Order: sequence, then structure tokens, then C-alpha cells
Amino acid sequence: MIAEDLLPHLVEVETPGTATDRYGNTVDDWSVSTRADVAAWLQQNTGREDTEQRDAQIGEWLMICNPVTAGGAPLTVHGADRVHWNGASFEVIGPPGPAYVPTELHHYEIRLKTVEG
Repeated sequence: MIAEDLLPHLVEVETPGTATDRYGNTVDDWSVSTRADVAAWLQQNTGREDTEQRDAQIGEWLMICNPVTAGGAPLTVHGADRVHWNGASFEVIGPPGPAYVPTELHHYEIRLKTVEG
């Protein structure tokens, strides 16, 4: 695991609950989501503007965190989850990348995306 002093950003990982839609399909339900505090390192990798028919700011970020919450519970992150930090909300892009040492899961490397506008 990564030393806590190297993970200075406290983020919230939000996981949606599930519901059944009118067709019997299981869908994400954000009204019953759960949140977990996670110590992490966040850095912006790219940023761009989309000014075609709108004025949007788009950023792609990397989040590195241990496979446990700030309270010590096991952390599982999925592509449907959201991350909240410093007033910003991020989408998880794709599956999180687990990083292993020979004997165990060491940390996660998670790609994030934010869009404003």
C-alpha cells in the first residue's frame, strides 16, 4: 500500500444503487447511492475546450489510491462510479487499473473525466 502521507487529497467515491426500470432491467439509481471517503492523489493529465455548439471545459485526471477506504474498509471502484473532490465531480472512465506487487493488490490507478458547460 501507498503511505498515507503521499495521498493528500480526501475524495468521496460514490457508487450508485440499483433499481428495476419498467421493462424489468436493472439500472443505476443515484438517489440511493453510497459514498466512501478515500485518501488519494489526484492530478490533471489533459484539458481542452469544446466550443462547437457549446462552451465546455473538459479535463481528464488520474487518481491513485489504496484499495481501502479512509476508514480501512475494502474499496471497490467500478466504471459506473463517480468521484467528488474540491467541489468537482468526476466520472470514472473505464475499469480502474489495479497495480499489484508479487503477493497482493498494491493500489488502484483510476482515470477520471470532468465536463463543465
